[in-house]
Amino acid sequence: MDNLMTAEERRDAWMENQFQHGDDPHYWDYAQWIAELLQRALDLVEDLVGERHAAGPLMQLLAPVAAIEGTRKDSWREVMEDVFSAGTVWPIGEDFNHALLYGLYGVTPARIAVQDRAGWIADLVSRVTEFAAHPEVQALGVERNPIEMIANLAASRHAMDRGQGEVDIHSMSILGAVSEGRLRNLLAGEGAQLERGPNGGVVALSALTWLQKRKGFLASIWYEAEPEPEARPEPVDPGSMIFVPVARDGSMFTPDLQRAGQYQIGARGDEQYFDTYEQALEALNAMPVPRWRRPNAQGNWGIVTGVAWQRVKRA
Repeated sequence: MDNLMTAEERRDAWMENQFQHGDDPHYWDYAQWIAELLQRALDLVEDLVGERHAAGPLMQLLAPVAAIEGTRKDSWREVMEDVFSAGTVWPIGEDFNHALLYGLYGVTPARIAVQDRAGWIADLVSRVTEFAAHPEVQALGVERNPIEMIANLAASRHAMDRGQGEVDIHSMSILGAVSEGRLRNLLAGEGAQLERGPNGGVVALSALTWLQKRKGFLASIWYEAEPEPEARPEPVDPGSMIFVPVARDGSMFTPDLQRAGQYQIGARGDEQYFDTYEQALEALNAMPVPRWRRPNAQGNWGIVTGVAWQRVKRA
C-alpha cells in the first residue's frame, strides 16, 4: 500500500480487499459474531416469554434480514440462517465496517463533511469500543475476536491521531506489518526503541513516530479536504438491484459461470444444476452457506464458498 494514496483510492482499495482476508490471521469476519450475539439474545427472549409469544415479534424484528434474502421463511430461526445478512444489516454492523475503514486506511466515508469528521470519528470509536467491552462479546470465546480487534484498531489509530493514549500490540503489528514478538523486543530493555504505556501498549506518539518510518503504513488523511465529485450519480432504483454471493477471493456468482450450459451450485456431492441464472441465484439465496462452481486462473472448475453478499445492478 502506498502512503500517497488519495482518500478515494483508499476507499476503493477497502471495497476491493475487504473480503480477501480468509487465509490471513487478521481476518475481519465480524458479521458472524454479531449474528451469534443476536442469535443468543433472541434465544433468551424466546425462553423468557415462550415460543408462541415470541414468534411474531421476532419475525418482525428480523424483517430487514428477510428482505435481503428475498425468499419466504416460516420462522425467525430460518431467517437467522443467513448469517452474513443477520450480522451486517444493523447499525452496529455499519459501525464496525466504518471502524475498520478508519482503522486500516485512516479515512472516513466520503459523505462525512471534513469539518464533522473529528467528532464523527470520536463517536464511532466510542460506540465500537463500548460494544466490544460488553460481557456478552467477551464471552464469545474466540482466540482472535474480530469485534475486539476492530475496536482496538480504531481506538489505536484514534489515539495516534490525537497524540494521547496507547496503541495495543496487536493493532501495532497490523499497522506496521510486523510480528508481535518483534514489537515486544522493541519495547524491552534499556535500549528500547518504543515507549511502553502504563496499560502494556505503546505510547501513541512513540507508535506513530515508529510507524511513519515503516514502508506501507498509511498515515491518517481524514482531515484533508477532498475535491468535489464531478457529478452526482443518478438515484438507484431498488428494483433494478440484486444481491449476489461473493467468495473469499472477491469473485462473485455471475451469469457467465455456465458449464456445459448449466450452473452448478451446492456442496460437493450435493450439487444442483440450473439452466438459468435467475433460478441458480434464487437457490443460492436459499442456502445457509452459498457454494458454486467456477473456473480458477488455470481454467479448472472448483467449488467456492460465499462469505458475503454484494448488491449489484440486475443488468
